[in-house]
Amino acid sequence: MKRYLLGAAVLVLAACSANVKKATGYSEPDLGWLFLEKGPYTLNTKVQAAPGEEASFQLVKDVSLMADVPDVVLETSLEIAPDSTISVALGALEPGFYEVRLRDSVRFNIGIRPDEVVSAPDAPEDFDAFWESTLAQLGEIPLEPVFKEMPEYSNDVRTCYEVTYESFGGAQAGGIISVPNAPGKYPVFIQYMGYGAYPFYFDPSASPDRIDFLVSVREQGIFRDPGERWIDKGITSKEEFYYRGAFCDVKRAVDFVRTLDKADVSRIAAMGESQGGAFTVIAAALDSRIKVACPAVPFLGDYPDYARIVWWPVHEVLESADAAGIPREDIFALLRYFDVKNFAPRVTCPVYMAFGLQDPTCPPHTNFSIYNNLGSKEKHYFCVPTCGHAMWLEPAWPPVRDAFISEKLN
Repeated sequence: MKRYLLGAAVLVLAACSANVKKATGYSEPDLGWLFLEKGPYTLNTKVQAAPGEEASFQLVKDVSLMADVPDVVLETSLEIAPDSTISVALGALEPGFYEVRLRDSVRFNIGIRPDEVVSAPDAPEDFDAFWESTLAQLGEIPLEPVFKEMPEYSNDVRTCYEVTYESFGGAQAGGIISVPNAPGKYPVFIQYMGYGAYPFYFDPSASPDRIDFLVSVREQGIFRDPGERWIDKGITSKEEFYYRGAFCDVKRAVDFVRTLDKADVSRIAAMGESQGGAFTVIAAALDSRIKVACPAVPFLGDYPDYARIVWWPVHEVLESADAAGIPREDIFALLRYFDVKNFAPRVTCPVYMAFGLQDPTCPPHTNFSIYNNLGSKEKHYFCVPTCGHAMWLEPAWPPVRDAFISEKLN
């Protein structure tokens, strides 16, 4: 198995990713679908097709996939080799992600120099003022956490609690926390949850030397109503939009863990997948006390391009906006206050991001709209070329993530 293993790079914010000199991640396994060097490129890969078969081949820009007529940058025909492989000269492609279309049935994505994908921040002029005001209002609300011990998920090693506290606008936030019983100070691992994900309880014996906190933002996690949806809730104004309060809940989780007697507040890590990946970036952007962040397949990055690549979630928002009579330009203007790529320059801690090259939910372009705008001096990415959205099921990622966190917290 071949690996790409490369170092960290300094990000120049004003130029976004244009000044990246070398790739900052690796791909495992290497299937020849992620190209990190300068072109021209040749795609050599095995396909599910009969040897000797004549097949049509197209290469389509991912940011045109929702268009009536997608942007085909290469079209040819080829013959499947006796070993079921194809070899296609792709030429000198621009940085980005492309969909391979072989015949009418084979579809997969390839990536070209992802560190150089440019999706510049478009934060409104009053972005900082809006969030400073919002966080100031949050800071006026007493935490006053309430702990409920969960004996069935506790033992002599760690004790588990469900915790609730008040957050922005009077909403309830909290989560599930597992705290070591032995005296001392412990690092804190904050885990943010995916969109609508069901909560889980930690094995009390699995990590005796740390505090684990699984965060539930308002109306999700331990507060979840199975019939609820949040992506378009309150879209009539930026003041009422769901993610204003949810992002406050993300910040509130950091405030909460710092009140714990056994928390080593100099060693706080944040992690999560999908919506939890977005929340991980938000946490690091809104609170510099996060020491290290590991987002996977982060959600809610680059709404305009998101809408050009896949239907959900942005088109669900647009349909609701249409039904409410909100012009498209107005809804995209609102979403700029909540676009994770606009928070990314405010992240300064070390970051390790994971993504799936075949992700149809949080497409790689949207992941890199966040990654390439990070203010971090040290950042890396991890790619599984065959993975879709379910990075949490990939066994290769947790050891990489955990080793990185351990290094930064020690």
